[in-house]
Amino acid sequence: MLNKVAYGALVAVFGMLIASEPTRAGSLDGKYRPVGEEYSGWDCKNIGSDGGALAIEGNVIFGVESACTLNNPVNVNGMNAVLYDAQCAGEGYEWSERVMLMETDRGVYNITDKFVAEWQRC
Repeated sequence: MLNKVAYGALVAVFGMLIASEPTRAGSLDGKYRPVGEEYSGWDCKNIGSDGGALAIEGNVIFGVESACTLNNPVNVNGMNAVLYDAQCAGEGYEWSERVMLMETDRGVYNITDKFVAEWQRC
């Protein structure tokens, strides 16, 4: 049986562990379409097809004929963003890259090396 001081210390440590846990991609779950005039005809129905929807489901991002599993989430200090190691596959290729997802008012920024894509929620 824990005394009040030990119990209080245990609760404080547990609270710090929860607070330091990185945000998971799952909080961004949903369908998206790229922002831009050239994407105005994209629908929000067919996930992963050219002209269809992009999606985030748990720790997986579904792009056009590709998917990336997101691992090792790290919160970006001072920003509503999380950096991941991504293992990707699509169209007969496999690759890995760093991916940062940043929540926006309209959806999410998908940021990789030398590239930023804005995705609007469907």
